[in-house]
Amino acid sequence: MSTQHFILLFSLSALFLVAACDDTTTTSNNNINNSNNINNINNTSNNDAGPDADVPDGDTNPKLARLQIWPLDIWGQPLPVAGTRLTVTGAAGTVQLTPDPGVEAAFETAGDFTLCLSSDQFREFCTEFTIDAGGLISGMDTTGLEAFGFLSRLNRSTSPDGATLSSIAIGLPHDWFSSSGRPMRRGNQITLLMDGEEAWEAVRKDLELAQHQILMASWWWESDFELTRVLPDHLTLGEAARWQNTVVGVLESSPAIVRVLVGEFWGTHDIFDWITRDDTILSYAETPGDGFEFMGQGNATSDQFRFEVATFDFGARFTESFPMFSAIFPDAQWISSEVPGKDVDFSESPVGIAFQAASWHQKFSVMDQAVTFVGGMNVKATDWDTSDHVVYEPRRMTFESTTAERLDVLNKEAEPTQGPRKDYVLRIEGSAARDSADVFLRRWQHQLAAGAEFSENASPFSLETSPLPESGSSLVQITATMPSPFSENAILETWFNAIRNAEDTIFIEDQYFRIPYLTGEIIARMNARPGLRLVVITKPVDEWTDGGCYWTNVTVGELRQQFPTRFFLFQLRSFDTVVTWGIDETESRFTDIDVHSKMLIVDDRFMSVGSCNKNNRGVIYEGELNTAVYDPVWVREQRIRIVDNILGYPTGALSTDWVTLLSNAARNNDQVWAAWDDEGFDISLDGAPLPVGYTPSGFIYSLSFRDPVDCLVEDVGPDLF
Repeated sequence: MSTQHFILLFSLSALFLVAACDDTTTTSNNNINNSNNINNINNTSNNDAGPDADVPDGDTNPKLARLQIWPLDIWGQPLPVAGTRLTVTGAAGTVQLTPDPGVEAAFETAGDFTLCLSSDQFREFCTEFTIDAGGLISGMDTTGLEAFGFLSRLNRSTSPDGATLSSIAIGLPHDWFSSSGRPMRRGNQITLLMDGEEAWEAVRKDLELAQHQILMASWWWESDFELTRVLPDHLTLGEAARWQNTVVGVLESSPAIVRVLVGEFWGTHDIFDWITRDDTILSYAETPGDGFEFMGQGNATSDQFRFEVATFDFGARFTESFPMFSAIFPDAQWISSEVPGKDVDFSESPVGIAFQAASWHQKFSVMDQAVTFVGGMNVKATDWDTSDHVVYEPRRMTFESTTAERLDVLNKEAEPTQGPRKDYVLRIEGSAARDSADVFLRRWQHQLAAGAEFSENASPFSLETSPLPESGSSLVQITATMPSPFSENAILETWFNAIRNAEDTIFIEDQYFRIPYLTGEIIARMNARPGLRLVVITKPVDEWTDGGCYWTNVTVGELRQQFPTRFFLFQLRSFDTVVTWGIDETESRFTDIDVHSKMLIVDDRFMSVGSCNKNNRGVIYEGELNTAVYDPVWVREQRIRIVDNILGYPTGALSTDWVTLLSNAARNNDQVWAAWDDEGFDISLDGAPLPVGYTPSGFIYSLSFRDPVDCLVEDVGPDLF
């Protein structure tokens, strides 16, 4: 089996002589042999595959030409039989072929034909060709199909029965996923984890289950970060007991080899390294042979450069998938991205000097190369909260906080050291975990080869090759932004695809909303689809300290001007009250929720979640990792869950027009805010409950930005922050 390739032999003979022109069925009347007879293709000594001399029973008519077809996706993988249609059409009708790699169409007569390949959620490929009286094939023009994989060897040899033999391989681009990125993976089980409590509890469980290898990457690392914080015990635990709940406390007890990568804070400047690491992780890095390895990694991107998404070779992908047939298509086919390039200039700043400002911002982990967590949370004290986002949350404290300090928060006598934060992590079990491991491996190998600090105490590793069982049904793609020398920009491609496919709603929840690279695409799509709505949940920007203030205000202003009724902009706040002394004893506590999410949902069909913010740097040169999901049922379930949490109540059947629900809730909560503002944020109740109009529902409020000229720094380019 390893040296043979099976094909299906189809005879497209009197189809083109007898059948009526409007007859598109395969029947005995048009003498089409579509009987799934099998011929062997042997891997001959010259590595040039071709059918043997045998002719299957029932297929004795002489053949003029044979065409071998590899119907694949753009990553060189076989397309699923279900939902895929491969057809050849001639003057008398259409024959549908089974879309197996290497399927063969046999022709008995000359003529003009059209070959089409389509598959659910993939772009359709069609090309025309001619077979002359001598069996030679010509045509197959691919003008306008440059985004497709297409390898051809027309009239490359003669088959043993005398027919002219040609071979083609077609790679269909996916409607939503990145063509230049890692392959789309099937059969994965995925779980969206909302906020730190849920996410880090799941991470801890899989860390404790790991037996062989743990890979962790973070932009920031705090060894005393507590993964789990169970009430009521958490409030009174001493440091020794609480250490067992920390990330390093869990890793110390693992039998697996632990490897950790942490980004350097600012470019590759060693002077800032101390910011994102601590003495505990460094003590492991300095100790050889302890099974706990650590390296930092800087991002040297700077200066001015022309950015283009890297090309890829479809021929190489075919060879990787079908090495035994590599000689059939010896030539490369380099495919360029449909995403336009742009000039990047780091000198567009008040000082006018290009300098390093990039980092490795990825946040993910991989356990035994079978499970991966990809999201936006760092191993950092700020990155833990519950989905209730309570103002006075006693677990949202730094590790060194005392029991007394935690109880003060519980009793509303002090505020926690960390504010409420919203974020997501996606847990993936299945083959996509290997792609996360591959991202880590490439970074790890680069640091070993570069002789990075602590590399002398770090060891190489390799990817597992044994197949993983399918554990779910979702289609996922691990997407990355990887600066030179890796040059990977799959996140950007998936976002471009998603916007260009949007019909109903683009839903963004993100720490930032300043991505002029994509703003033009959003505007173009909203102009082309008058019913398309854009919903953005983000957070306010500081006009004095935020370098991205200018481009945030520019982006929002442009969208508000063009789409005043279809662009919705929101922020999130937590609310509580405190009873004090005095005339107006009841004081309100409105606390902004730090929206740290990096989430995109389009039409309840597609979702992207991970570390990449909605800014230019995230999709061009910052080291980022996201997961793209195409699964209409699953994505809709997650969107409903997200909206329900924001609104503070289950929407159920009302979720159809969820945008209006958000808008109305924000308007009502704005009125609550205004009522408290009118009272100076304190009122006299004398023990009575809050009156109607003073209690918000959920977390959502309207958000507005001022004129760009109000920003302290106006002349920072769009790519720096």
